[in-house]
Amino acid sequence: MYRDQKTPYPRGNSATILNYLEELILINAKEQGQFPMAEEAGGYQDLEVSGMEVVQLTVPEFAVSALLIVEADVTAKILHRVIRFKENGALPTENSGFGLGDNDAYTIIGKQNLDQFRCIGIEADKKHFLRIQYYKTAQQQEIR
Repeated sequence: MYRDQKTPYPRGNSATILNYLEELILINAKEQGQFPMAEEAGGYQDLEVSGMEVVQLTVPEFAVSALLIVEADVTAKILHRVIRFKENGALPTENSGFGLGDNDAYTIIGKQNLDQFRCIGIEADKKHFLRIQYYKTAQQQEIR
């Protein structure tokens, strides 16, 4: 591999590399951590997205993926797009980021993507909600 070529895996401590490899194995096995986490363990979250303020998820310790559904303010004029998000840690704006509308569902896969997820409402005076269910892997089933 050339020195200027990007490495295909994360550098750092062995725990980071092992987590990355575990995620790759699970994705290849078509198992993407689809065991719902208990609500008592922080496995469900209702997140209010109001106005133009950027919000992020409160990710439970063992979560590896999440399903989120958008519920738009009933008075919203723009129901086809009510929030915008980014998974790379950058801040979305009303004109930048992927748009989601009322009742749209979106799956976030990977601990890093969960931690870096940011979203913002598009209309300044509206309150929208994200309903979020977090999932863990089969390897975490024993941990409650």
